[in-house]
Amino acid sequence: MRIFLIAILLMFISVCSNAQSFNHSKMGPRTNNLFPMQDERPPQLVQLPTMKPISVSRLQKAQTKLTREEQKLIKLARKAWDYEDDLKKEQEQLKNIENAPESSNDPDHQKKIEKLKQQIVKSQEKVSKAKAEVESETIKVESLEKAIETAKFTRQGS
Repeated sequence: MRIFLIAILLMFISVCSNAQSFNHSKMGPRTNNLFPMQDERPPQLVQLPTMKPISVSRLQKAQTKLTREEQKLIKLARKAWDYEDDLKKEQEQLKNIENAPESSNDPDHQKKIEKLKQQIVKSQEKVSKAKAEVESETIKVESLEKAIETAKFTRQGS
């Protein structure tokens, strides 16, 4: 038991003497693992190029855009048809006024005819403008349809 007590005392004394004469230069630079330095960066791993699968969300976005453009095309086509109907009504009205014999004695008869002719010209301009818009929108829709078809078979790389 004495030997055990002496061994413990010697170890305790050696620990106390080392604690009093601690020298930082012997230890070298010390790193703190809890708060790493900003200069220290983990090693970069080699990144291999990957092939992304066909993006369903990208196709869905394109398809929703296509449906919006198709709805816009339908609205423009209805608008063009309405303008054509108005033009036909105005032309019928002009024929009726020109062929009416009782109105020929009226002094405002010629003014009404001229006014209807001006309205017909404006209506024709509206119809031609609406048809041009329908054509441009049709081209947009067709290009979107082609783009969706090609996008179904292509993959996007990273």
